[in-house]
Parts: sequence; structure tokens; C-alpha cells
Amino acid sequence: MSYHIAIVEDDPQQREHYAVALRANGYRVSEYANRDQAIHGFSQQLPDLAVLDIILGSEVGGGFEVCRELKRLSPQIPVIFLTTRGDELDKIYGLQLGAWDYQTKPVSLDFLVTRVDSLFKIKQSNTSHQAEVRVLGDIEMNPVTMRASWKHVAVELTPTEFDILAALLANPQGASIEDLVKATRQGLVEDNTINTHILHIRKKFKKVDPEFNCIKTRYGFGYCWICQ
Repeated sequence: MSYHIAIVEDDPQQREHYAVALRANGYRVSEYANRDQAIHGFSQQLPDLAVLDIILGSEVGGGFEVCRELKRLSPQIPVIFLTTRGDELDKIYGLQLGAWDYQTKPVSLDFLVTRVDSLFKIKQSNTSHQAEVRVLGDIEMNPVTMRASWKHVAVELTPTEFDILAALLANPQGASIEDLVKATRQGLVEDNTINTHILHIRKKFKKVDPEFNCIKTRYGFGYCWICQ
């Protein structure tokens, strides 16, 4: 299968380098120089993955807007931010929007290809897994489609959020921060990044059910799933 990757990058030289490297590794690539081009392209065909810069020309947050629109169209499409903006608040905001990964430039082409390969290997592993839907009280988890529901209402999780939630459910005594880092399968992940993901997961469940309170913090350790 040839996966389709959208690159949204205003620097034409960088955009070309990314595209050439990804095409050389068998991927189909669409290139967009700005937010309007990207959103128009998404209306014609959605990608399997989007690689986004944040600063797009005069729009200092253009990449964030592209991510928000893409998630509106299809919440399950993974996003990698590739940007010069390395501020922690930008990273947290990108993850809150549902990004799978956030990398600060400069990033080597080999590293970019490896991150993309890693993402699609995870997706292939999930789709080839034949496990049935897991039901635990009011929650249902489908490892094939990577979809979750609470009290029969869909909860729109990103792939990383789904993996973190699955790790919580798999550890009745609680999952350590290290366990949750491993669950992301993203290499170097900071503790604060996990905390941000947990915060976002809680918000999404509370959007479905304001009384939701099943994810508990175990201070100095990690988190656990406890529902009465």
C-alpha cells in the first residue's frame, strides 16, 4: 500500500527536500505552500498523514489552523508538526490539537523518514491485529479502528491518545509514566508530554460525559483507570 502524505511548508526548498526523501521511500506526496492551498487540497483528497510547519508565510499560526481543520474533517488522521518553534507552550498546544508528534527543526531527512515509517508500522500493526472490541464497564475500545466510545457515544481520540488509554486499561493497578511513554511508541517523550495527553483525554471524555472521573492521578508514579 502506498500511503499519501501531505506536506504543508512555506519554504519551497525545505518542502522539496521532504517530498523527494519521502517519495524515494515509496510514499505519495502532496505539497502545499500555505493554509489555503492545504485546506483546498484536503477538500479534494484527505491524506493518510500530514507534516505541518506552524509558520506559513505571514500566518504565524497557520499550521495550527491547518491541523484544526484537518481534525475537523477526520480526527483519526495523524499529524506531525515540523517547525522552528520550539517553545514548550507551542508543543503543548500542538499536542492538544491532536498532533501525533512535534519535532523542532533542523531535522535530518533520514530522521523524518524514520518517524513516518514508524507511524505507519504502528498503524499496520493495529489494523492487522484481529482482537475484538474490548468492553470494560461503560468504555469500548476497538484496537483495529483505534476508536473508543463511552456509554455508547464516540470519543474522538488521536492514535497516541488511544494507545495511552489502552495502556491504562491494560494495567488495573495503574500505569507508570514510563509505561505510558512506551505506549506512545514515539521514542523520546517527556513526562510533561504524557501529562498533556492525559489532560486532553480527560477533556474529551468530559465533553461526552461531564461526570466522567475515571482517570486518577497516582502522584509520583503515573495514572490509573478506576470506575465504580
